[in-house]
Amino acid sequence: MSSTALKHFPLVEIADIRAGYPFRGAIDALEQGDVGAIQMRNVDEVIGVNWNAIARVKLPSQRSADLLATGDLIFTTRGRRNFALALDRVPCAAVCSPHFFVIRVFDETQVMPSFLAWQINQRSCQDYLQQAATGSHILNITRGAIESLPLALPSLDMQRSLMAVVTTAQNERRILNELISNRTRQIDAIAAEILKIERHISA
Repeated sequence: MSSTALKHFPLVEIADIRAGYPFRGAIDALEQGDVGAIQMRNVDEVIGVNWNAIARVKLPSQRSADLLATGDLIFTTRGRRNFALALDRVPCAAVCSPHFFVIRVFDETQVMPSFLAWQINQRSCQDYLQQAATGSHILNITRGAIESLPLALPSLDMQRSLMAVVTTAQNERRILNELISNRTRQIDAIAAEILKIERHISA
């Protein structure tokens, strides 16, 4: 299907966008509690959120609207690579730091969160965001920039089909990376064994 045949919308028309929780001061200095606090160091574009590593804090104030929910997207606002993650699970009460925007789709019968995250991470969207970024040393994406991000919206069936292909490709990449890592460890072990033999002979 040609992109000209798709419906195009700015992000703000298909999703609610808000800043992360307004922490004051360092998150790690807060009193320990039962609410997870996602920071930039806890996320990876490929792996997702490292839930086991997030800080558990007591929030100064808490509203249910502040908490993340399954299907939410979190979008990194700082740095030279600004990516979105769709949360397919939220295993505990959690918020994210102000260095993220939280994006919540208005109607999941029209837009798959995983598809939305995938599209935001594509080059055309990334180029748009980089051009709209502010700052010189550390780039920052403003709320206005992410709200106006133009997106193409195919049918829900097409979104499902596309995400099935994307998921298959991601699984293949993960398996390939594991195979490469295993082969590298084998080569390292062989090299170490050869070095032991050479040292024994020279001794």
